[in-house]
Amino acid sequence: MTGSRIGTLIAALLTLFCAAPMAAAQPSACGNAPLQGERVALLIGNSAYNDWEWPSLKNAVNDIDYVCAAFAKAGISPRIVRNADMATLDAALTRFAAEAAGAKSVIIYYAGHGFEYGGRNWLVPMEAPPATRRADVEKRYLSIEAAVKRVVPAGAFTLLFVDACRTAEPVVRIEDVNVAAGDAASAPLGLLDIGQGAVFYSTAKGRPALDFAPVGSPVSPFAAAVVKELGIPGLEISDYFKIVSREVYQRTHGMALGPQQPFHYGSWFDDYYLVAPPEVPMRAAPATTLRPFSAPPPPPGAVAQRTTRGTAAGSLADISLDRLAIEDEPVLIADVLSRHPASELIALADGGHPLAQQLVGYMFSLGVGLKKDLPRARAYLEASAAQGFPAGQQELAYLLLENDPSPADVTRAYDLYVAASNAGFSKAKTHLAYRLAAGTFGPADFARSQTLYAEAAEKGHPAAIFALTYFADTRAANLARLRKIAALGNPEGNHWLCEAHFAAKTLPGAVEDCGVAARAGFAGSRAILADAYAKGIGVVADAKEAAHWAKLARDLPELRRDQRDLIAGLSE
Repeated sequence: MTGSRIGTLIAALLTLFCAAPMAAAQPSACGNAPLQGERVALLIGNSAYNDWEWPSLKNAVNDIDYVCAAFAKAGISPRIVRNADMATLDAALTRFAAEAAGAKSVIIYYAGHGFEYGGRNWLVPMEAPPATRRADVEKRYLSIEAAVKRVVPAGAFTLLFVDACRTAEPVVRIEDVNVAAGDAASAPLGLLDIGQGAVFYSTAKGRPALDFAPVGSPVSPFAAAVVKELGIPGLEISDYFKIVSREVYQRTHGMALGPQQPFHYGSWFDDYYLVAPPEVPMRAAPATTLRPFSAPPPPPGAVAQRTTRGTAAGSLADISLDRLAIEDEPVLIADVLSRHPASELIALADGGHPLAQQLVGYMFSLGVGLKKDLPRARAYLEASAAQGFPAGQQELAYLLLENDPSPADVTRAYDLYVAASNAGFSKAKTHLAYRLAAGTFGPADFARSQTLYAEAAEKGHPAAIFALTYFADTRAANLARLRKIAALGNPEGNHWLCEAHFAAKTLPGAVEDCGVAARAGFAGSRAILADAYAKGIGVVADAKEAAHWAKLARDLPELRRDQRDLIAGLSE
């Protein structure tokens, strides 16, 4: 997709990625049947713009055909609109609104040109001109906000996918605005106010959306990732956004105009799944004896022995303890589920496989890939921990402390963390180090905490590396470690660099890291970036940008209290 008319050297370069000659592909039959069920989708793809006014977009229609098949397979009833002018769009909205009147979930996926003007966002019909007057904007372009209000029934969950460039060059020129006098010109697509729901942009503000990657691909990298990760059942929408964003970022990392960073925000009360978690009935207890939270731990020899037998057998042989120890869990679980159905993991866990028990326990505890079920989560983690599996011990300790622990539970969590740490499991070392510094297990022990962080950092755990930047003697080396992680295309490295420089009051040198991480969805980086724009730290002060990032940070429940306080009062 592209967000600008070709008119400058950089726009010409963008054409290599955002625009290309039209493909001679036949449209699929998907999306033409009457809508059915409670989950419906409207897919709009505009490709065949005339090249002397708008760059044509090779893959916009290809993308919605590709997405249509995936949505239909997922049980979402789709309607497709291809290469539509204003009259066709109006008729399509009327028909869709009538058919979707009883829907509980409405998805709108748009691929094409778009822009923001007058506090509203607009998609560009096929016959629309690249320049217009203020009075004619509503006649020539379709307001996305108005389309949402028109087709989404009251109380329904709204999910928007927007695949369009968001580069700074104006998409549509408003001829009669006087910018010098304070009139607002057109801008890249901005935030949409949709109430309860979520918006998923294919790219960040100010960045292009690549029409294909690699060159010659029949679909955009965004559509490819949307469909690929849709094949994983049971990803709550926030985890789904994270996995898709990581896929697109890594797919485009190192490209001339990349990396492309999808961007999401929204507000919703209940978990939402594009593909519901599977129902896997309990057939047998995991192969160990279940102990209540307050039960004493197994003998030290049973939990302290390091074992790799759970990582060296069967279909999970490629998941090593080292990988378990440093990788972000939702990303790892998504990778596992893309190759192994949840029912297979549960069968392995029921048969006594300690790694499968740990994975299934995590999935049940947080509702990732399976419906949240704390009793079943506890049973599987108990089974894994009882076999001395460090990842199971660490996850069980976390579960104990996060569920109104008794004094006995706190003691047992400590023993489990120590056992997993002694086995060399770096994630457990980081958790234990944090708890020791916080005084969870008694008086704060900063010396032991630093030692544990150092051991975890040597294994590459990003959070431990960040923690070591607080110590003067280890700061420089660990900032370099985080920079290496970021350079490899992992935005977690950028996030911790942002946090580290903010804490040290050296943020001007890391504002770009904050931007990368904020666009990747890290709550803390969004708050820090908002504060930077509010105060002009490392960037030109901009109240509008500050309010923008503050709103997006506050939308994330994981935002820390101190960071909420940091951005208090910043609003649009």
